Amino acid sequence: MLRLVPPGLSWPLSLRRPNILRPDAAPPLFDQSALNYESLEDCCDPSSSSCSAMSLYSFNSERDTATFVHNANGRKFNKLNPLYKLPSDQPEFSRHDKQHELLKSALGGHLYPASELVESVLSNIPNRRKAILDLGSGSGAWCIEMANKFEHADVVGVDLVANASRPTPSNFRFEFDDINLGLSHYYNQFDLVHSRAVVNGIDDFTRYVEDIVGCLRPGGVAILVEGDWRPYREDKVTPYPLAGLGGNEGSWWGRICFEAFELMKKRGSSIDGGDEVEKGLHHPLLRDNQTASYFVPLGPWAIGDTEDYTADLKKQGQLMAENAKEFTGALSHLFEDAEFPSEVVSSWVDNVNADLENNKIRQYVKYRYAWGIKKASEAAE
Repeated sequence: MLRLVPPGLSWPLSLRRPNILRPDAAPPLFDQSALNYESLEDCCDPSSSSCSAMSLYSFNSERDTATFVHNANGRKFNKLNPLYKLPSDQPEFSRHDKQHELLKSALGGHLYPASELVESVLSNIPNRRKAILDLGSGSGAWCIEMANKFEHADVVGVDLVANASRPTPSNFRFEFDDINLGLSHYYNQFDLVHSRAVVNGIDDFTRYVEDIVGCLRPGGVAILVEGDWRPYREDKVTPYPLAGLGGNEGSWWGRICFEAFELMKKRGSSIDGGDEVEKGLHHPLLRDNQTASYFVPLGPWAIGDTEDYTADLKKQGQLMAENAKEFTGALSHLFEDAEFPSEVVSSWVDNVNADLENNKIRQYVKYRYAWGIKKASEAAE
C-alpha cells in the first residue's frame, strides 16, 4: 500500500475523499474520482469534516505512471517537485542501488554510522513498536534492508516516485510526498530518521533539518548523508582543479558536477546543504552531534594495507565509477532545460568516461555524514 500525495494539495497528506479536503487546499491537478481507494469506510467516517485518518491507495504502475512522471530524452522524471531534475526510472534506481552498496561497503558493511548507538535506539522493547523514516528513499534499497534487519520496527520510505519493481517486507510501506511541503504530519513518530543525497531537491535546507528533528521521538536519532561534488586528490584534502578551464590537469567529473550543481542552485535547490551536513547538526533540540567523512575511490585503483581491504576499495571504486558515468548521463535533461549546447555537454560526458576508463587521474569522492540524538522534553525545555 502506498500513501499518495497528489500534485496540487497544499499540505502533504494522503488522498482523502474530495468532500473532506481542507477548505484552503489548492484543487487537485488530476481527477481523484478515478483513483482506487481501499478500506476508506474502515478508517474514516465520510460524514465527518474533521476526519484525520489517512486513506490508502493502491499504486498501479501502468495506470498511474502518467500521474506522477513525464517522459523526456527517453527517461522518466517526476512531476511533483520541479527542483529535482534527475530521472525517476529503473536505470536511475539501479544507480541508487550502486551508491547504496558502495556506501555500505565504506561503512564496513553497516547501513549507518554509529552502529552501536543506532542499534541501541532501535532495540526491541516489549509493547513499544519502533519506527524508521527514510526521506528520499530512491530505489528503496536502504529502507527495505532496514525493514528486514529490524523486523520489530515499522519502516516508511518517502519519495516523489515509487520503485514498484522490488518486493517489500510486511513492515515497510512507501509514501508519495514532496518533502518541501513540510513534514508536520510525521512529527514525534520516529526513532530514526535517515536522509541521503536529497539536497538537490530541497528548497530550504534549514527548514528541512527542522522538520527532521520534529519527526523524531525524544531519544531518537537523525542521520543525514550528502556527497561532495568536489573530487579530491590522493591526500583526501586537496580538491582537484576543474578541467577545461586552463592548466594541464583537472577533473572532468568535477567540472560537470560543478556546472550541474550551479544550475541546481540557480533553480532554487539547497545544494550547499551538503556543506552544512559536514559542519554537523547544530540544532537546539539535538545533543551528542557527530560528523564523519568517508572517501570512496573514483575507479578501482586504490590499494589497501590488506588483501581484504584492497578488495573492498576496488569494489567501492568500481561501483563509484559506474555510478559516476550513469549520473553524468542522467544530467542531460537538466542541461537541456537550461539550454546548454548539446555538443558541449556531450564532450563533458565523453571526457568523464575517458578519465574513468583509463584511471588517468586518481580521484576520491567524499560522502559527509552527520547525526545527533533528540533531547528528552525536559532537557529541551
